[in-house]
Amino acid sequence: MKRYTLCKCCFCVLAVLFLLIRAGALPQAEDVCGGPVTAAGTVSRIEEKENDSYQKQIILSLSSAAFCGGSFPEQNQNNPNPAKESARGILCYLDRGEQAPRLGERIVVSGQAVMFRRPRNPGGFDEASYYLAKGSLFALKKAVIVTRSGSCDRYRQGLLLCRLYAAERLKEICGEDAGVMQAMLLGDKSALPEEVRRLYQKGGISHILAISGLHISFLGVGLYRLLKKMLPLIPAGMATAVFLISYVILTGGSPSAMRAGMMFLLAVLAEATGRSYHRMTALSVSALLTVLGQPLLLTQSGFLLSYGAIVGLELVSPILSRLWSGRIARLFTAGISVSAVTLPILLFSFYEFPICSFLLNLLVIPLTGLVMALGILAFLTGLVSAPLGKLIFMPVHLILCLFETCCTLVGRLPGNMWRTGKPELVQIAMYVACLLVFCLAGKYMTKPLAILLLAGGLWLLTGNVRTGERILILDVGQGDGILLQNREGSAVLVDGGSSSERDLAEYTLIPCLKSRGIRRLDYIFLTHMDADHISGVEDLLEALGTSREEVAVDTLILPDIGNPDETYERIVSLAHAAGVRVCVMGYGDRLFAGGFSILCLHPQKGESYEDRNAASLVLYLQKGAFSALLMGDLDGDAEELFAGRMRRFFGSGVTVLKAGHHGSAASCGDDFLSLTRPLLTVISCGEDNSYGHPDERTVKRLCTYGSQVFVTKDTGAVEIIVRSGSVKGKTWRMGVAFTAIRE
Repeated sequence: MKRYTLCKCCFCVLAVLFLLIRAGALPQAEDVCGGPVTAAGTVSRIEEKENDSYQKQIILSLSSAAFCGGSFPEQNQNNPNPAKESARGILCYLDRGEQAPRLGERIVVSGQAVMFRRPRNPGGFDEASYYLAKGSLFALKKAVIVTRSGSCDRYRQGLLLCRLYAAERLKEICGEDAGVMQAMLLGDKSALPEEVRRLYQKGGISHILAISGLHISFLGVGLYRLLKKMLPLIPAGMATAVFLISYVILTGGSPSAMRAGMMFLLAVLAEATGRSYHRMTALSVSALLTVLGQPLLLTQSGFLLSYGAIVGLELVSPILSRLWSGRIARLFTAGISVSAVTLPILLFSFYEFPICSFLLNLLVIPLTGLVMALGILAFLTGLVSAPLGKLIFMPVHLILCLFETCCTLVGRLPGNMWRTGKPELVQIAMYVACLLVFCLAGKYMTKPLAILLLAGGLWLLTGNVRTGERILILDVGQGDGILLQNREGSAVLVDGGSSSERDLAEYTLIPCLKSRGIRRLDYIFLTHMDADHISGVEDLLEALGTSREEVAVDTLILPDIGNPDETYERIVSLAHAAGVRVCVMGYGDRLFAGGFSILCLHPQKGESYEDRNAASLVLYLQKGAFSALLMGDLDGDAEELFAGRMRRFFGSGVTVLKAGHHGSAASCGDDFLSLTRPLLTVISCGEDNSYGHPDERTVKRLCTYGSQVFVTKDTGAVEIIVRSGSVKGKTWRMGVAFTAIRE
């Protein structure tokens, strides 16, 4: 057991680092403002990508960066000498026409600093933590190079030129498959078509696009065995080490590539020194060496999945192989072992799991080695003769077509994508405890106990631990989006649009629904037809019935008005084309959904309205003593008429108010507030919006009537949890918890 001491020590250090990060003891991503800035740094990475205009965009990563001048508001408030302040690292988007510097060159750049975004809604991507783990604190847009040192890292610059040359040759030889081959062989996904990436991800085979142990084993082991026949052991090992280190740098140094490369080099070192090789020790040492420079990698899914897969093969697979030793069972043992360890990481990061990926990977993984071998052969041959290289590549094209066909078929299987939602940390802890007991039992493990531990852990991980009904008022920028959900999974969306956020469905609505385990919306209410209320819903409806479908919709509910406009009719047509039932709702109509009684208080049925805002659906939600009033964009004269008509309706007021028209100056008038007297008010609007929402006078009026006010542009999404006898909630960005109690 002494030989495992190093392994245990490394894992203990990693565990302590992880706990320190979770406790906030180590540097985290900061959420501060940007501005014009000049900074100096060393070029550590150069990428070329297409921007939104399909033009080449040069992106630089600067390390050892420091501010040289300009203003950077919140960074410089407590530092009178910004020139000495470290920026850790910077991601620079060079302005059009700027020439790329060389790797290792020290440069001074000037541009507009833009902070990476923190998640503002459930399921949102934590851009700030992701880039901080890669060493970048902020991005510099429209960057201009002020000065250059002239000297560079010739070794790394040479590797970059080799990579660029190889990419160009692959484009010539591989044609439409060049993006896939660049990802598989060079670690460059910039040319990978988005639809192919999505297809591989849905099929559960996207791991073949990452430089990993398969690539290192294929190249490293093959070269090492060849060199051992020609050279003594130590020179062969050194030559292989130089090649692998160069290859890892050339492909971008991803965590999976670094893990596989270090483990292989440790195996070669063990053989050269006559020592025994222990994979778990090599795994723990490589993990520790990787995170010493960037501890936040311990929170990134790519790092955890790469190492978790090997842990599963080393600790779980031997036990399963002993218990189920049949020929058919052995086909699934490795896949189940890897999934047993990586499942909580996948669900915590992506909220769903493709069940049939087990079967698909039985075909894909063996063929991937053939794809790599023929791809490399086609590339090398193409250096001499492009036509001959294309001929050799033809079988690879057929195999890649087979991969896409299989992924498409698997994606269409009902129930293939198991969406559980994001598990709570306590669920993950209980699952890990079950897995630890399983591994520690070792040779004493029996089939019944194995089934009990694994099935029990799975039930603990994926069970629904949420209680009560929830109202989630999303931060959609300048727009509205409200999700209602009860414990049983019934879900309702009220509006879903934005005039400031692009692709709202893809980047906000769908990730939120996935994180809550929602596959189907019982109802979507559209209060009116302004783009800032319907843009995301339009995308959802267009995706229904296609391979892009992420969520099903049962019924679309629109306001019952007498003068529907062109946008109204287009939404109805979209819904019918998607197979979604369309209903209308007017004053007095009621239904029960999402755990709430939903009563329509406006508009009057069949009435015509000149202004879209005046025709907004106004919904009154009730659950026991709790009530919420969703005002759509109703304000001004329409709000006054509404207040007059509802004079005797509200009684003791409402618990929660979603303010009308984003808190405009004409919303939440005195007559309306004296009638509703909300305990909590949420205003949905975007940062730096041109309308000046919310109006300061509106916020002051709300505070005068004793309401707590939350503005989504400041707080992020606001979640309200209704349980028997209590109403509690929290804000997503600021983490403020609150309770609604009427004294």
